[in-house]
Amino acid sequence: MNILYIDYQMYGKDDIVDAFQSLGYKVDVTDLPLKVDNEKSLAASLEKLIAEGIYTAAFTSNYYPLISEVCQKTNIKYISWTYDSPLISLYHPSIQNPCNYTFIFDSRECENLKSKGVTNVFYMPLAVNDERLSKIVVREHDKELFSADVSLVASLYNETHNLYDRMEPRLSKYTNGYLNGVIQAQKNLFGVPILENALENERVYNDMYCAMPYKLAEGSLATERYVYANYFLARKVATFQRMEFIREISQYFDMKVYTGGDLSSIKTVKHIGTVDYLTDMNKVFRLSKINLNITLPSIHAGVPLRAMDIMGNGGFLLTNYQSDLLKHFEPNKEFVYYTSLDEALYYIDYYLNHEDERIQIAQNAKRKMETTFTYKKAVKKIMELINMV
Repeated sequence: MNILYIDYQMYGKDDIVDAFQSLGYKVDVTDLPLKVDNEKSLAASLEKLIAEGIYTAAFTSNYYPLISEVCQKTNIKYISWTYDSPLISLYHPSIQNPCNYTFIFDSRECENLKSKGVTNVFYMPLAVNDERLSKIVVREHDKELFSADVSLVASLYNETHNLYDRMEPRLSKYTNGYLNGVIQAQKNLFGVPILENALENERVYNDMYCAMPYKLAEGSLATERYVYANYFLARKVATFQRMEFIREISQYFDMKVYTGGDLSSIKTVKHIGTVDYLTDMNKVFRLSKINLNITLPSIHAGVPLRAMDIMGNGGFLLTNYQSDLLKHFEPNKEFVYYTSLDEALYYIDYYLNHEDERIQIAQNAKRKMETTFTYKKAVKKIMELINMV
């Protein structure tokens, strides 16, 4: 069977292609532009490519409506596997095309789409390429660069003119106060999304819409509230959460943060800058005693790729509560979760002083990843589910 992997510069491309090929599928990779001025021209090019390659299915990381429409027209299957959230394209009317087989890493997002009548959506946790990771060599100079008591690899979402900060000056005092209260409440609630429900307040919603209008595509299964909650508010919550955790943890522990965001206001942290996903990030996870994860609040239940990468590298994972984690991993045996900043500080102190327990938990997680959550196993399951074995 011929598979066309359409690449939009997403994480995991080489790992997914390798998994397909190791299972005996022929895979061709094509790059398509992230932004196009003429979608009709792009669609025509893709149709021609599919016709010439005699493909059984196209595959993308994340879901793209244009590709679904082309696959529907050319009568081939469209397989997508999301790792981003929010992903408004999942609510495009094309999601109901019969050609689609959409795999989603967040079980709550998957159930939400099913509740709207979308049938060909499936829950599929993310994975790692254990064979590739095993070949990454940690050298002596890496230990000097990447060792730390606590490390965090994350975006801070505090770039200039982010959506919330662009909107905020145009809001009324009432709405500003209301949203600040909601943001602070969500900041302290892990795994319990409240943002979208909070926007049922018509006065607040209308004020936000007037300040920065957003109109969904015709036929979308989403609501504007979904967009404001998950694109505007959730990222602001993440900024507050991550800055607060960094500020507090770095006061007491040796902490390195790998980010392109601005940390100039926190003098106690070691700000390293960004790190390469395929190589050095994995060394960070192996050489850090504790790897901190703070999940973006728009990921309502799913296990983010960052957490899977930590465990796949044999790193110790300290993460916020996410309900999907408990479906697949045993807390305090394969990972540790916190429900507050105080709990995170307690666990950091405890596991820095209980090395044997910390190492055992990290080893248990790595073993689980290797036996259950590899790209090869996930792709095999995907292809079995859609009868392409």
